Amino acid sequence: MRGKSTMSSVTLNTWWVSEPEQRYWMEITDRADLGGPLESPKLERLTWGYDLVSHVQPGDRVLHWSTRGSASGLVGWSEVTSYPSVVASYSWTPRHGERRSTAGWRVELGEFHPLGPITAVDLLPHLDKIVAIDQRLKKRHRGAVYFPLTRYGAGRAADKQEIRATQAYFVKFPAELFGIIPGIVDARIDGMSVTESVTVAEDFQRPGKKIGRGRVARAADPALRRAIERRSLDVAREYYDSIGGLGYREVGAPYDVAVVVDGTPRHCEVKGSSLTVDTVELTINEVEHADLFPIVDLIVVDGIEPIRNDSNEVVGAVGGRLRVWTSWVPASNALQATKFAYTLPAGGGRV
Repeated sequence: MRGKSTMSSVTLNTWWVSEPEQRYWMEITDRADLGGPLESPKLERLTWGYDLVSHVQPGDRVLHWSTRGSASGLVGWSEVTSYPSVVASYSWTPRHGERRSTAGWRVELGEFHPLGPITAVDLLPHLDKIVAIDQRLKKRHRGAVYFPLTRYGAGRAADKQEIRATQAYFVKFPAELFGIIPGIVDARIDGMSVTESVTVAEDFQRPGKKIGRGRVARAADPALRRAIERRSLDVAREYYDSIGGLGYREVGAPYDVAVVVDGTPRHCEVKGSSLTVDTVELTINEVEHADLFPIVDLIVVDGIEPIRNDSNEVVGAVGGRLRVWTSWVPASNALQATKFAYTLPAGGGRV
């Protein structure tokens, strides 16, 4: 297959994955319909100011920085109500260029809640503290943190300096800023627990990156999702071929594979990820089927490496770590509701 493995040039520094309280983002725009869907181009090369949109999750909060009018500033917030999706055609105009049509990211938002507004001038007395948070985050996470605000005119006298929004469409809004910026407390998530933010986006992450126990991975890009699913099913087939399985057949739902091993019918649930995971997502139907059918295997293939072509499109996948739990029944104490986030049994699985 023609293509190349995922390289660091197509990864994001997803530092917030290790800090579940970091569920905040900021949109920087002159649009009139604030609170409408987040929309950004999906380009051939990684463009973090657009592609960060692929990492928001339902329940996250988006603060809106408006550049419309004479005074830029924070004017409101919205809650994310959908997972990111890819649209085939999205029309947009670059900062310096003509209108274009490309694939795009789209995320639905809930009700718009107005703030202040809190202008850039209002934030000036807090400039040093805001910049200090940026510096601490960069030191702690060793890389870009996609900070929302920047000091302008650093070489000037203090009374000549300004605070501006970062030149990007979409940025991260660190939770630490709630302790600095006045008037935004309503945008904070009350009573948030770690389990409320269990999903981690796989898009633009380094293959094999470990995510926390209790968190599940999900790819927003359908091409990436298909490649991971296809690779995990291929690895499952190779496994059953190696142990003399017969009649291998991909079913799809409520289980993935039917096969006969040593004369005994088995069903198999197959899960895949480009990240290193200790938790997988199960639907209610998958759990019920595993409870009822006599013999069900769970196969997990993680650390799968996507293959991209010269246009940065995912065209396949290779590799992956195989783990197998035979005669598997989901343990009720390892399930979390909605679909189910299932914590894998200890011991790593049989390879």
